[in-house]
Amino acid sequence: MSRMNLLFTLTSLSVVLVAVERFSFTTRVLLQPYGFLRLHELVQLTVLIPLTVIVPALIFREVSRDFSALRSREGKWLFLAFVIGTYFYATGNGLHEMASAAFNEHCDANAFTGDLCGGLFFNDFYTGNTMFFAGALLMNTSLLAIESRNPDESSAQGSPAALVLNAAVYAVTVLAYAGLDRSPVGLVYAVGMLLVAGAFFLKVRQHYRLFPFTTYSALVYALGGFASLVVRIFL
Repeated sequence: MSRMNLLFTLTSLSVVLVAVERFSFTTRVLLQPYGFLRLHELVQLTVLIPLTVIVPALIFREVSRDFSALRSREGKWLFLAFVIGTYFYATGNGLHEMASAAFNEHCDANAFTGDLCGGLFFNDFYTGNTMFFAGALLMNTSLLAIESRNPDESSAQGSPAALVLNAAVYAVTVLAYAGLDRSPVGLVYAVGMLLVAGAFFLKVRQHYRLFPFTTYSALVYALGGFASLVVRIFL
C-alpha cells in the first residue's frame, strides 16, 4: 500500500471512530466537578479531533514532496493558508463541542427558550460549525493547490481500489454532516468542496493517477455532495 493510500485509510479510520464514539456510552458520562463536561467532548477534543488534524498534516508532507515545495513563494503561502485553516478547524470544533455539551445537558434540544439556550444552540450548530467547515475548506484547498504543482510519479503504480474504497467511506461521513445534520452549514461546505475539488480534478483528469489527493477529494465530494443534495431536496 502506498503512503497516500495508508493516509487515506487512516482518514477513514478516524472518521469511523468519530462517528462510533458519538453513539457510545461516553455521551452519558458527566465529568466532575459540577458535571463540567461529558466524557464524549473530552474524547473528541483530546484524542479524535487531533487525529483528524495530524493526518492532513502528513498528507501535506506527501503532496509537498517532503515539504520541498515550501521553498517556492507559492508553497510558503499555501503552507500559511493550511496553518490558518487548521486553526479555524480546531477552534470551531472546540467551540462546537463545548456549546454542545452545555446545550444538550441544560436545554430542551427540541423546544429551547431564552437567550442562554438560544446562544448555546447557535454556537453549537452555526458559529462552531461555520468556523470548523471554513477551516476544513481552507486546509483542503491548500492541499489541492500544492499537489497540483507537484505530481507524484510513483502514485501511478498499483491498483486504485484502496483509494476508491476510502473515498466511499469518507463520502458517507460527508452525507452525515451535509445531508442529515440539523444545520445546513455542512451542506454549504460539501457543495463548496465539490466545486473546488472538481475544478482541480478537471485540470489534471488526463493524468489523474499522478494526483491521488485530488482524485480522492473529487470522488469523496462527488459521492457525498450529490447524495447530500438528494437527501436535502427529496427527503
